[in-house]
Amino acid sequence: MKISDDKNIVELQIGRKVRSEVEVEARCHFGLPTVISVPPNLQDGTPFPTTYWLTCPLLVKKVGSLEANGLIKIFDDLIQKKGNFRDLWAKRQKTYKEERIKLVTSSSNIIPEGGVGGTKDHIKCLHAHLADELATGKNSVGKSVETLIGGYSCENSCTEQKEGRNILNPNWKYKW
Repeated sequence: MKISDDKNIVELQIGRKVRSEVEVEARCHFGLPTVISVPPNLQDGTPFPTTYWLTCPLLVKKVGSLEANGLIKIFDDLIQKKGNFRDLWAKRQKTYKEERIKLVTSSSNIIPEGGVGGTKDHIKCLHAHLADELATGKNSVGKSVETLIGGYSCENSCTEQKEGRNILNPNWKYKW
């Protein structure tokens, strides 16, 4: 896999075209993109709610199952209580917001607000927290999510080269 294929691979992974320039921030054990960074405003000016976006199809599925089983509410309850977990979450929310503001360009039409996933006082999306953790290593919620899902467990790549182009791998297998 060539780095020049990253955009194509990301588009295959997410099932649509990317709408802005993106950078790969984390890769799986096959060297494929798993997290991309996205500017606060897309090329057409549309605001984007988060800096880091999870692209790995397996991690997206695993995190989706946690969300479907109510883990967002559990984390929300934890951050509403005083304690170390809340303090770590609040610290990352603050630094994340500061980092996003530094990404604003003169062509940005909307200044980003909030922390991970655009929120200020609650957990909105575990995918965003995991993406932030994989990209930066600074997210306590994302670290917990990573521990719960067990990381990468693909037996083969989710994409493959066929006739000189990337396609979704019809033989993609993973352990869960």
